[in-house]
Amino acid sequence: MPLASKPRRKEERLELRLDPAQRQLLDEAAAARSMSTSAFVLSHATTAAQEVLADRVSFVLPDDRWDAFTALLEREPRSLPALAAFLAKPSVLDEA
Repeated sequence: MPLASKPRRKEERLELRLDPAQRQLLDEAAAARSMSTSAFVLSHATTAAQEVLADRVSFVLPDDRWDAFTALLEREPRSLPALAAFLAKPSVLDEA
């Protein structure tokens, strides 16, 4: 029978400053899930971070929308002279 691997010890810490109402809310929510407050906060913060970054990692469309999207990408580029003229103008970020 193989030995079970030890859970990795967490080395990093993150400290938060909370007001009493925020702490109570987190404690109550964690208890409702039968979790420690730390585990609850870490789990939900990680999920929120993944959701924020998801649009930078994956692009998901239903099959019919994906086909339409790829068809647009494969079209020949069209000339947009007004856009080209606009982009050729100096912006407020350009050095004067």
